[in-house]
Amino acid sequence: MRRVVYTILAVIGVFLLIMPVSVPKFKSDAPYSVLNTGPNGTSSFGVLLYHSGKVVPVLFPYSTSELSPKNGTLIIIGPDVKFSKGDINVLRSFLSDGGTVLLASGPEVGNEVLSSLEVPDRISRGVVISVTYNSSSLFPITRALLSPLGRGVNYVVLESPHAVLHARNPLLLTSNASLLDGRYGSFPVIDEVRYGRGKLIVAADPNMFTNRLFKWNEPFLRNLVASFPGKVFYIDEVHHRDLNPYSSGTVTIQRAVSRRDVFYYLSALVGFILFVESGLATRLVSLSLRILFRLLDAISRPENVSLDDIVKSLEERGYDGAKLRKLIAELETGSKLGDVNGRKGVP
Repeated sequence: MRRVVYTILAVIGVFLLIMPVSVPKFKSDAPYSVLNTGPNGTSSFGVLLYHSGKVVPVLFPYSTSELSPKNGTLIIIGPDVKFSKGDINVLRSFLSDGGTVLLASGPEVGNEVLSSLEVPDRISRGVVISVTYNSSSLFPITRALLSPLGRGVNYVVLESPHAVLHARNPLLLTSNASLLDGRYGSFPVIDEVRYGRGKLIVAADPNMFTNRLFKWNEPFLRNLVASFPGKVFYIDEVHHRDLNPYSSGTVTIQRAVSRRDVFYYLSALVGFILFVESGLATRLVSLSLRILFRLLDAISRPENVSLDDIVKSLEERGYDGAKLRKLIAELETGSKLGDVNGRKGVP
């Protein structure tokens, strides 16, 4: 019987070491959402932010989200919902008080935000076309990065990028062989604008942050995140039209067999079997029970009470102490001498 039990323990232990693990996760199909793990999502960029600081998703209007400009950076990628006046007022205060905002957007929503903030930058309606591209003309490549964003970066892959018009402090430009609305040259894609005590980073291509381009753009994105003064990252999800944070799923992680873990487990099981079969387990349990019973006996044993203490207790209740002591003396004499002295013992 014991052999069967030991075999079952070994099988169960090894199974637990190699069985897959299911981990719950939230997901979304909204483009540019950090909850979207598809090609047009930004979940990989979200993981990069997570390893660089504290991530706080913003799922409700700014006025109820308690955005703090102290050490805070607000990330807005690909918004397709208009900003309310309340949102703009919070944005203005957040920037003025020292916060950092990354606005990566197309012209529709992006220009409305820039106009409301009274910033001269605008995002072009036209798309930049370049003769240097990756696999397709939809994915132009540029090496025109300004330090420190260009440190260790070979190139940045864009996708149907727009340009930042009226840029004053460009951080990333297209290649010289680019065309925008009939004009040739190099056009800003990212611009940095000082705003009060904070700064606004305008990016005219939200696609550079997507999972589809992350494997090429990761070095650049790491440098960009490192340049943010704030390390609390508020990720705007409230301005994604199709966001559904309530849908969920699971991720299944297949664990490989670790020979070391299996060895440790089987070694511990062998030690347990030897401990039981040698009789040490039985002896240990028996000794523990004896110690326990002795402790319980010592705790529950009544205290020794003398006859004098009993008599004093009865005297306090009104009994005659002298008579009680005389009665006790007669009982003791009768019980010790009995019929030897011709006396009957007191019944």
